[in-house]
Amino acid sequence: MSSPRVSVITISYRDLPGLRGTVASVRAQRTSAEIEHIVIDGGSGPAVADYLAGLDPQPAYWRSAPDRGRYDAMNQGIARATGDLIWLLHSGDRFADPDVVEAVRRRLDRPRTRWGYGRCRLVDADGQPIGTLGAVPFDRARFLAGRAVIPHQATFVGADIADRLGPYDEQFGLAADQLYLFGAALLQPPVVLDRILCDFDTTGAGSTRAIKYNFADLRRAWDVIGYYPHGSRAVARVESRCAEYYHRTRTAIQVRG
Repeated sequence: MSSPRVSVITISYRDLPGLRGTVASVRAQRTSAEIEHIVIDGGSGPAVADYLAGLDPQPAYWRSAPDRGRYDAMNQGIARATGDLIWLLHSGDRFADPDVVEAVRRRLDRPRTRWGYGRCRLVDADGQPIGTLGAVPFDRARFLAGRAVIPHQATFVGADIADRLGPYDEQFGLAADQLYLFGAALLQPPVVLDRILCDFDTTGAGSTRAIKYNFADLRRAWDVIGYYPHGSRAVARVESRCAEYYHRTRTAIQVRG
């Protein structure tokens, strides 16, 4: 398929400046693929609704109404998507440059049946780069052990893969996106682009939580997917606790220093 449809889904809540930047980055893409942009706003008020209503051309679909949270919004967007490829790019996040979607299109010969990712550039509240994120090359064991990060914003999922994975688990919490990617990794290896695909706003809730919650989510995810590093739940949990305390100690030392 030379010209697939790419469904870009943007969720937003009380972030009109970030939403403007995300929409602009989607519309700046230079690609032979058709981009279907879907915006799900959690009822941020008249300013956001007026902005979306005034866009020309209009997004393929948009709504601004209360929802049950980010993963409900993401599931709503996926349910509306008709593309061969699904890409979740939240409000405040942006494609890194105008050729990102085209670079992905060229790598995928069967977009509906593949998933993959690239790297993301981390940016602070002022939009300044502060690092990059993305494990290249892919190592399934390290990823499932929580030692190699795949950035959700730089991930694309074929429609057939999304159907097999089902919706995001709304009850899991802020790490439901990583749980989703764990499921994808167990289905098949990803296509990996050693390229920055997006700018990631690091000021969001999922990026500012205490380390202990991230490790707790990792252990819960292992129970959900039935996978444990080293083959044993007990050993995996001990190793995870040791890694957690190591990182918490390092962070405490850095803060004091």
